[in-house]
Amino acid sequence: MKKWMIVFCMSLSLFGEAQGKFNLGIKVGQNFSSVNNVAADHNSASYHAGVAASFGISDKFSIAPEAVLSQTKLEASPTIIDVLGNSKTSPETYHLNYLIIPVLAQLNPTKSFSIYAGPQYGILLDQTKDGKENAKLAFASGEFSFVGGAKFDLGGFYLYGRYVIGMNRVASASELGSNLKDESSWKTKQWQLGIGMSLFKF
Repeated sequence: MKKWMIVFCMSLSLFGEAQGKFNLGIKVGQNFSSVNNVAADHNSASYHAGVAASFGISDKFSIAPEAVLSQTKLEASPTIIDVLGNSKTSPETYHLNYLIIPVLAQLNPTKSFSIYAGPQYGILLDQTKDGKENAKLAFASGEFSFVGGAKFDLGGFYLYGRYVIGMNRVASASELGSNLKDESSWKTKQWQLGIGMSLFKF
């Protein structure tokens, strides 16, 4: 019981320290996605949008959680050998829609410049594929990633850029294993560029 009281008091203390350092805003931007696989090696543009918060631990350090809807667009192009072997083979484009939840450690060297890094988890909400064939169950239901980036505060607005590295394959072995080669290497890489706006601080 005493231990729980100590933890509770410490939590209250940290919350009190963070008062006046909480920031909530919205963000929108563009994704440029690729996978490290010869069958899907294009940098394809898509979008992301959501809410971003930060809890100030000190003047130089913050914790920045987010909740963002994000699309990963993958373009799979068949090789010449695949086309010669099957005349029906054609380029395919997959659209994977995620709810991503990053929890980032943010360092603020100056008031207008921040760098951050941390893990994120993406929950697959929906997946479609251009063409008649349904891509249902073709991709894993979730993805762990690591994020690193920076942002510039313009006074109420900010510009940001980040790089996202997928830590596990997005392809479902049960579905893609029989259709696309070397599915074990289907790990996403993504550049994100965007703009955000602070709604309020306290």
